[in-house]
Amino acid sequence: MTGCNLLLAVEDELSAAVMCKLAQATGRGFVITRIMNAGGCGQLKAGMAKFRTACHVLPHVVLTDLDQYPCPPALIAAWKAKALPPRLLLRIAVREVEAWLLADRDGIANFLSVAKNKVPRYPEAEEDPKRTLINLARKSRRRRLAIELVPETGSSASIGPLYNVRLSEYVTTNWDVERARTASPSLDRALSRLASFMLVP
Repeated sequence: MTGCNLLLAVEDELSAAVMCKLAQATGRGFVITRIMNAGGCGQLKAGMAKFRTACHVLPHVVLTDLDQYPCPPALIAAWKAKALPPRLLLRIAVREVEAWLLADRDGIANFLSVAKNKVPRYPEAEEDPKRTLINLARKSRRRRLAIELVPETGSSASIGPLYNVRLSEYVTTNWDVERARTASPSLDRALSRLASFMLVP
């Protein structure tokens, strides 16, 4: 089934940009009719029961970060998401969606204006990919970008004031999904599953 409508349920603006890019990369002509920004994984977990019902009206794709769960099966078990309807797709970024961005080493190095050898080769092995990305941004030769991505010293914020905006722009315009999937198994699986989602067996 090509060109079908989808609802995306995500944790934040950056995850929304990533899922829109993946939907486009499948070449399936998906139409994103609604994006539900849950503002964190807690609301996504709480909404799974509702998604099971609502997906019969409009197919749902849910993206969450693995975060502190030891592995995707542990998250799936905790979310009671082992047996989902065929119109509901759950994908998990290991450990955070930022790992998927870091997996395109050429792209992220160019965007942040840092040396490519500073970008980890195995981003899914990073304990905190968001922190890794922010620490790379601290070293950026683009001082304005660093200010936008990195939280101010002494601030309680975990990200800079335009973190989601600037990284979403990067995803939309310069992130190379095909390069990234070669260094990120969870991204590769997500793209493959999305490419076959809603296809008649």
